[in-house]
Amino acid sequence: MCNSGFHGSSIDIFETTEKNRTDSSHFLAWIDRTACLLRNEFGKYTKIVFVIDNAPWHNRLINDTIPPKGSWRKEYIIQWLNAHSINVPVKAAKAVFLKIVIKNLPEKRYEIDEAAKKYNVDIL
Repeated sequence: MCNSGFHGSSIDIFETTEKNRTDSSHFLAWIDRTACLLRNEFGKYTKIVFVIDNAPWHNRLINDTIPPKGSWRKEYIIQWLNAHSINVPVKAAKAVFLKIVIKNLPEKRYEIDEAAKKYNVDIL
């Protein structure tokens, strides 16, 4: 929405069906498309902010920042730790590895934030 009302070309209205529904991929594509459109239309110095709610498809983490879950098998937790260059003991219980994960969790980064950042658009 802007001073003159809704920004018509950025509105994404469609009939929801099983095949055509809002999910993380659809929303991420809309963010990317709309951020690009608005940035091109309003120039690089105009402040652009998207205000969104906490729908599940708005909060998908980037793969690098998804932490292991307690339900993961021990081998997968060790793989995650190794992939993040975290030293692990040769032998330990699964609970020990999970404690190491908790101490070394990467900062959460969200897909929509990264998509908007490409166009200098803020997400609230």
